[in-house]
This record gives sequence, C-alpha cells and structure tokens, in this order.
Amino acid sequence: MASPQTHLAIDGYVDAIPAPGASWGTATFDLIHSPTDADRIAPDTPDTVYACTTADPRITAVLLREIQPGDLLRVTGTGLQPTTEGAPARLTVDTLEVLDTAPLPVIGNPGYRNLRNSLAP
Repeated sequence: MASPQTHLAIDGYVDAIPAPGASWGTATFDLIHSPTDADRIAPDTPDTVYACTTADPRITAVLLREIQPGDLLRVTGTGLQPTTEGAPARLTVDTLEVLDTAPLPVIGNPGYRNLRNSLAP
C-alpha cells in the first residue's frame, strides 16, 4: 500500500550542509520544522525533521553552492509519511525560498569559498 502524499509548504532550518543526490541534478538535505503555535500545542511537542530531496537542477545548484546549516528556508513540495517507525517524513521539494541566513558561514561548504572569494580585494 502506498503512503498518502500531501502538498506542503514548510518553514524550517537546514540541519547540515546539503549533499548531492544519487543522480545528476539532485540534492538531499534535512529540514527542521519547529511548531509555531505555542497556544495550540503541548510545550514538549518535538520538532519535525523532514528528509528533503529535489530533482530540480536550479534548486540543487542553490542548495549545493549557497545554503548553510542554520539557514531558514521555506520549501514547498510533495510530502510522504515515513514508511518505518522513527524515520523522518520525506519531502520532494519543488520550490525553495531563503527567509534568513545563518550568522556565520560553514567553512567546509563550497558556498563559503565562493563567498570568501567574492569578498577578497
């Protein structure tokens, strides 16, 4: 039986440097979504982790060159519930918007090298 699919728009923080996917033009990353309506949820409600993928080469290029852990993104796409207990929900990303950037770039990310090179005199 297939998992039900839902179109979602999610705001969340990037957990780690996005990685190239299994095939050309794809990327994967984890997005951490925190509950925002404190009046309607229990105080100990955990954050939700979304295991995100994209096959859009334009989004992949941005993810692999510019996105850092701690960046706040708004993504939209197709969500799938996890198939096993404890696994993160999956989201296939169709659009990506950067809402806020992390305060400091991560040194190991190629985007950091591009930023550093563009700031050099």
